[in-house]
Amino acid sequence: MIGATGRQRLAARCADVVSSEEAAVNLQQVDLNLLVFLDALLREKNVTRAAEQLNMSQPATSAALARLRRVLGDELLVRQGRSLQLTPRGESLIDPVREVIAIIEQSIVRPPSFDPAHDERTFTVNASDYVGVTLIRPLLGRLSGLSATLRIELAPVSERYLTALQRDEVDITILPDRLVDPAQLPDCLSMPVLSDRFVGAVWNRHPAAKGQLTTEVLGAYPYLQYRVPGGQSLWDQDLDKAGIDRTVEATASSFVAMPYMLAGTKLITLLPESLGKRVASSAEIVLLEPDMPITSLHESMYWHARRDRDPGHAWLREQIRAVSHA
Repeated sequence: MIGATGRQRLAARCADVVSSEEAAVNLQQVDLNLLVFLDALLREKNVTRAAEQLNMSQPATSAALARLRRVLGDELLVRQGRSLQLTPRGESLIDPVREVIAIIEQSIVRPPSFDPAHDERTFTVNASDYVGVTLIRPLLGRLSGLSATLRIELAPVSERYLTALQRDEVDITILPDRLVDPAQLPDCLSMPVLSDRFVGAVWNRHPAAKGQLTTEVLGAYPYLQYRVPGGQSLWDQDLDKAGIDRTVEATASSFVAMPYMLAGTKLITLLPESLGKRVASSAEIVLLEPDMPITSLHESMYWHARRDRDPGHAWLREQIRAVSHA
């Protein structure tokens, strides 16, 4: 149930979506499906991608867009050169529309209880492939056979992860703690779920396969570097600060792919130990104990505070917590 404050907030946000003079009239023309399409359109800034996200046909998409433009009295999305851009009116609607959708989802659409054995639910989780292997895979094993109506949708962490969390667009995002300043996510909550240490990794026939990961070894062999958008990984930053030289010969943006790139080469790299142990045999690698300090990896799951009392979301968080402590 929505309380008095929630009703006032919802009404105010709905009034923000249409002009204040015409709100009472236009709100009669805006149903939930139209708001959902508007939310996707504003988020994707692309008609085709918004339609694909909602599995809408081309005729239905065209009709929804025409209706929105008529109701709101604005084009919303216009072509500028070779790209599409939101109009100023469209930009101003992003946050109000997202909040309206989120309030409806959490306060009206969601049932007051959750039964994982019978209820239908799709949970969206944004995380790296490393988290997918070390945490989400055992989570799926834990949930296997529980219900055919529960789904976990795992997607990579996008460059706009902070915005997605603040706008309540995803159920859970799992991130390294060192990447997140709590002040950037004032409306979100978090819980630690992973801790791991970094070790060296080489092909099991590598000349250094029987030794330790030393500064000399790192400097003597070509380095496979983990590539992150817009900069260096946290552990490469640590190595640079320590003055440890490496000769980068190859890069990869997938943690899971990296150990499989080592066989038959003299490449050396760093991996989270738990991942390295899981794939050592199939990837034909050995792990090297580092003799220098490398900051450990700590990751937490983050979610919007609006979802905190959602029974289904609380259940999912408990399952992830249980797997992380297993």
